[in-house]
Amino acid sequence: MNGLSDANWFSLEQSIEAGNVIPVVGPDALMVEIKDKNGDISTESFYRLVTLDLLKAFQLDHQPELLDHTWSLHKAVTAILTNKSGPGIEQRVRREVSRLITYYSEASRPAESLRLLAGIPTFSLFVSLTPDNLLQRAMTTSEGATEVCISAFSPRDASESVADLSILRQGERGIFQILGACTNVGSGFAMHEEDAVEYLYRLHSDSARRFGNILSELRRRDLLFIGCNFPDWLGRTMLRLVNDNRFYAKDTQEFLCPSVSDAGLSSFLTQYSPNTLGFEGQPEALILKLANRFNRAPLPQPQKLQSNNQLAPTAFVSYASENAEPARQIADILLNLGFRDVWLDKKKLIGGDDWSDRIDEAIIKSDFFIPILSQQADSRREGVFWDEWKTALERARRIKDAYLLPVCIDKEPPSKSRYRRISDGDTAVFFDKHLIHAPNGELRPEDRDALSERCRRFLEDSHG
Repeated sequence: MNGLSDANWFSLEQSIEAGNVIPVVGPDALMVEIKDKNGDISTESFYRLVTLDLLKAFQLDHQPELLDHTWSLHKAVTAILTNKSGPGIEQRVRREVSRLITYYSEASRPAESLRLLAGIPTFSLFVSLTPDNLLQRAMTTSEGATEVCISAFSPRDASESVADLSILRQGERGIFQILGACTNVGSGFAMHEEDAVEYLYRLHSDSARRFGNILSELRRRDLLFIGCNFPDWLGRTMLRLVNDNRFYAKDTQEFLCPSVSDAGLSSFLTQYSPNTLGFEGQPEALILKLANRFNRAPLPQPQKLQSNNQLAPTAFVSYASENAEPARQIADILLNLGFRDVWLDKKKLIGGDDWSDRIDEAIIKSDFFIPILSQQADSRREGVFWDEWKTALERARRIKDAYLLPVCIDKEPPSKSRYRRISDGDTAVFFDKHLIHAPNGELRPEDRDALSERCRRFLEDSHG
């Protein structure tokens, strides 16, 4: 693994400036300020506090090497389950862990280092590897704080809409708790190594169906692992999960602070993963350097040309979950071209909504419907997007003007022969339209101009 600090810092700095980095926050980054019995404030490791009291609650001695371990909670729970027995022991431990996390969350405040990290304006999406709410609190108390979207994964949760983060708009921020959250009653969280294995396995196996947005973001962007210090098995599993390609063939980068201390993982990454870069020292030092560099002023954002004209057209973008990222790019382009609003599947649903009714209503009310055609969509025998396309086709028969604006995102130019399912039945009509070709969501200048002109004409007709 590359350990040239100056070169690694330059690579990280360039990637952050491009808005291409997602911080992944581990246990060692969670430092808190807490008062002792005398009222003096000290800075402590949050999970050292939790682990120490957990061992006391189950009358086990605490070893310094266990308390100082990055994943001390996992180690402590394993020790308790090994040494204690009885009916429901794991449930008792889980309840006590949840109680202690809640107690210390209320009794402490995020330390300055965590507040600085949360306040860096160029980071819009964070991944948390712990089940607490400290990162959320740090983000909501930082200067210029905005509402934070929280999503926590759990293998127990059968809902497709709960775990996946909605696509974040400009100015929004989000946290994905990849190993669960103790604040989600009934959903659970990973409290030992076997839990963590199950969470990561289920996340991978369900990714295409339930987590298209978040997995797409993690796999296309560079990741900054702060305070994670993975053991060998967890490091290999986690790093492979967040990459589309094999270690030696991937284009994305991972930055690790502190650098890997596990000899086996370090040797593996050095040999097979040239784009995994490490920083020596404690996370607080790197966070301070990042804050000094990027907290001075927010980096300039691309000007948003979203129309405030209530007569401007709306669009519904319908896509297979595998195509979430190109769909988002197309939605952003439409907003920049003057469309008033763009619906991206479930992004506007709220708790308690009947999602099928709301989506049908959105399709019926939209001024244009944009199906995203791809090989991935064509390979799917079933999917919500097929129902959306059916609803849109029924509405298109009642509209005299153009309503369907199909977009093909594959590299090759679109033709019926490449899309066996889409070119069969009612959806074959997509090929009778002017098919916009936008490989990976990149629209050609002439297609941007055509969509802008369509938007202008819609406004003229509305005024007329």
